[in-house]
Amino acid sequence: MTAIHPVIMCGGSGTRLWPLSRRLEPKQFQKLVGGNSLFQDTLLRFSGAEFKRCTVLVNASQEPRVRLELSQAAPENGTARIVAEPAMRSTAPAIAAAAAVIAADDPDAILLVVPSDHRIGRPDRLLEAQLSALAFVEDGGIALFGIRPTAPETGFGYICASDVTESGVTRVEAFVEKPPVERAIQMLTDPRYTWNSGIFMFKAATILEELARHAPAVLEAVEASVRDAKTDGQTIFLSSDYAQAPEISIDHAVMEHSQRLGVVPVSPEWNDVGSFEALWEVGDRNAEENVVFGDALLRDVRRSYVRAGRRLVSIVGLSNIVVVDTDDALLVASRAQSQDVKYIAQHLARAGHKAADQHVVQQQTGGHVRLVEHDAHYRVEHVCILPGRELQLVDGGDASTASITMLRGEASYGDGGALVRILAGQTQVVSNRGILTFVNPGTETVELMLTTVVSADAAEDADSERKVS
Repeated sequence: MTAIHPVIMCGGSGTRLWPLSRRLEPKQFQKLVGGNSLFQDTLLRFSGAEFKRCTVLVNASQEPRVRLELSQAAPENGTARIVAEPAMRSTAPAIAAAAAVIAADDPDAILLVVPSDHRIGRPDRLLEAQLSALAFVEDGGIALFGIRPTAPETGFGYICASDVTESGVTRVEAFVEKPPVERAIQMLTDPRYTWNSGIFMFKAATILEELARHAPAVLEAVEASVRDAKTDGQTIFLSSDYAQAPEISIDHAVMEHSQRLGVVPVSPEWNDVGSFEALWEVGDRNAEENVVFGDALLRDVRRSYVRAGRRLVSIVGLSNIVVVDTDDALLVASRAQSQDVKYIAQHLARAGHKAADQHVVQQQTGGHVRLVEHDAHYRVEHVCILPGRELQLVDGGDASTASITMLRGEASYGDGGALVRILAGQTQVVSNRGILTFVNPGTETVELMLTTVVSADAAEDADSERKVS
């Protein structure tokens, strides 16, 4: 059987699930349902013999987070290839880049393009549908996987099939983009219509031919970026030529014009997890129909989504609400308006607020760093280093002094010279801190506090820059 090349799309800005997701840490990297992130769940669907190694498409700013996610995955999945985009250009340029990279080794390779941020409750059904489309794809077709609708959704795109069959691929007749509710109700009872899942399968040569025919400007810029790409380990960094590609989706660039399309209807218990309402729907609800995470105390609360962070959350006498508490932000909203959370995230991004971009806790492959307190003159961080790993911390300048207090375990550290050993209970000072590398040689997680004090001149410069900006 022909093996399939999974291509995982890791785009997205993380606005609809703020403050759980952030611009640099969007929803696919969050553990929203179960013990894995949505990205890891997607990755694990491709462990079988039917698949070759995955290719992950991601913006260069999120490439370190993808490497972290891969390092926590099963070995056969952690060897995925990463293609890092220097600019966000929507799905058509991203898919073109994946096809060009894979086609360099095998033009007839079959690509299965999937989003990284969807929940699939029955992956076996989706796999069965994908295998049923192989012959169609090998003959040069482009297979779309349509989700049989379960509600008159107005926020999804729909695919209309020319006729209906029990199985296999049916020719695509038309696309309907986010219909009004009256039309959505009509389509719900018409078996020709399915939701557009954003999952596609085609040969690399096929999609490149269609891009050349319908979106040549996209293909020209992408091929130039692939030719001049740089490789670092498992990551291919596309060149700046990529930014010259038009910002356009694969639907608008190719799918709405191609004559090669077929759709396979499938019911894999799919959910795009695009809002807190969706998280409430897929969550484990208790007797009061509440979905609750963390240390929360509820009285006379019903049909709500509550997610506590590091502190106790108490709620009395409210229903149909969303409460999400993180280290640096608290969200309280009605479930009915949970989609409008994106406007809060967008406002924070325009204002340059740090809570729009990332969490207080910074995850790295070697551990994590929690920002405890800071201002222009100092910064206090709680650092955890995983067993057998190293973790690198970069300071903005060299006009600062760092105090390291070891809380648990022992580690070694250095700033480019010989490593210095430090034990639990000890405090050591590093002058003119630049890059500090910590190494944990043991079998237990190491914890330490790192206090960085900025010189008066440097703090004054920072204050001046802040006023100017």
